[in-house]
Amino acid sequence: MARRRKNRNLLEDPRYGDFVERYHADPLRFAVEVTGFLPSEDQEALFQGITEPNAKVSVVSGTGTGKTAAFARIALWHLLCFPLAFYEGKVEIGSNTYIGAPFIQQVADGIWKEMQDARVAIGNGPHAWILDFFTITKTRVHVNGYADQWFVTQIAMKKGEAIGVAGKHRYWQLIIIDEAAGVGDDHFDVIDGTQTQPGNRTLMASQGARSAGRFYDSHHTLSIKNGGSWLPLRFSSERSPFVTTKWLLDRANESGGRNSVEYQIRVLGLFAQSSSNVLLTRADIEEGFKPRKIIQDDEPFGLVVLSDVALGEYRDDSVAIVAKVIGDADHGPDARRVEFIEIPICSNDKNEIDLAGDLVNLVGKLSNAALYVDAGGVGATVCKLIERSGATVTRVNWGAPCFKNEYKQRFYNLRACAMVRFRDAIRQGRVVLPQGLPKKLVEKIIDQGSRLPYYFSEAGGLRYVMQSKEDMRKAGIKSPDLIDAMSFVFLEGATYMVAGGAASEATNLTEAVLDKAEDMFADVE
Repeated sequence: MARRRKNRNLLEDPRYGDFVERYHADPLRFAVEVTGFLPSEDQEALFQGITEPNAKVSVVSGTGTGKTAAFARIALWHLLCFPLAFYEGKVEIGSNTYIGAPFIQQVADGIWKEMQDARVAIGNGPHAWILDFFTITKTRVHVNGYADQWFVTQIAMKKGEAIGVAGKHRYWQLIIIDEAAGVGDDHFDVIDGTQTQPGNRTLMASQGARSAGRFYDSHHTLSIKNGGSWLPLRFSSERSPFVTTKWLLDRANESGGRNSVEYQIRVLGLFAQSSSNVLLTRADIEEGFKPRKIIQDDEPFGLVVLSDVALGEYRDDSVAIVAKVIGDADHGPDARRVEFIEIPICSNDKNEIDLAGDLVNLVGKLSNAALYVDAGGVGATVCKLIERSGATVTRVNWGAPCFKNEYKQRFYNLRACAMVRFRDAIRQGRVVLPQGLPKKLVEKIIDQGSRLPYYFSEAGGLRYVMQSKEDMRKAGIKSPDLIDAMSFVFLEGATYMVAGGAASEATNLTEAVLDKAEDMFADVE
């Protein structure tokens, strides 16, 4: 068998003219016949939408819809099917494709993997000969012999940084923008100034994490149906052949049902109803105060003491809360259930020495109780004092990222993870809030619990982000110290030891502190 010659000029291959004629105006045919791709209904719509020169397509997408696989094949189609441009009395060789995102590495890794998979499929198909004429490297794809003129490459689109396509002009130019909801309008202004030729195509996609910005506008005021130039497409995970029914059910369970904002964005491919929401309503919190028993005395529950440390900063409170806890999962028979028993400490005038001593004494009265303390700021000093006393404390550093991959994909940090898991447990009836508290303290908990602003990240994947304490203060929202402490029990990895005789001990402790609480909150505003 004769060996195929490498690195010949693609423009001189006798097969290439027919190849271009067949595929240059039909990316769907290219994907199917050249790369052996079997597209979904949504992917077909994307291939058809990007066909026309000067096409502008915007895709709002759920998870697992095959968007990345389609992008990779569109990039290869644009690379291989647009060899020459004749305009303004000159001849221009090759096409340029730029793939960008706010966090380019994660996006590029996915698209580059799909291009490698497509390359393997091409090698097993009727057009294997064309593999001799292009090369895929780690960050770039080019036609051999034309690396500087005929390529696919990556560009970062971080906020506040210059965009790599500034000043770039070519007749056959394609710009693909993923995670577009997180791309600032200044980058889009540069892109608009670059995409000026009749053969310039623009494709962008994202989850609908934000109801503002150019990506959002491309589906609304700038869409074709409203007189604009963008073709809006929506990819729904529920239509996707690439996810299972079980996967959809799991997403519904973890997000709070099909009507939840997270499910609508992550699965249905819809936009967030607003750029900021609150996790819980007043009615949700009030439901949690209804007296009931969700942990039986003969169940292997544990006791935890949860403390958020403020020490008077911004008139915030240092608090300690005692809770019974059982289970660990987010849903199902082993879902975490919590009965908050009492709030023995809620004060804005305790120094760190007194608070550390009170926490050590409190834990010492309970059987096998686990102690969780906020280690931010002066909380670190409180933790050190507790440790020096010989007691065991778990430090809460909830600005840190989650560990489990499933949590990393949903939550910006441990704080968001704990807060959302607390919300879900409240809504599912897996939380009982403390009984017999003074009315003013009950109202304080309700007020804090119903003022927890959050939003979804605009880049790096759809994730919950809790509004910062600083931004909350600017909006006139006080630090939710009581709710913060309660949510510690829903931190990733928060564990407990089975208590011995804990039911009676907890009951006795509750009776002992209720009188003190009545006095403590007699003058609470």
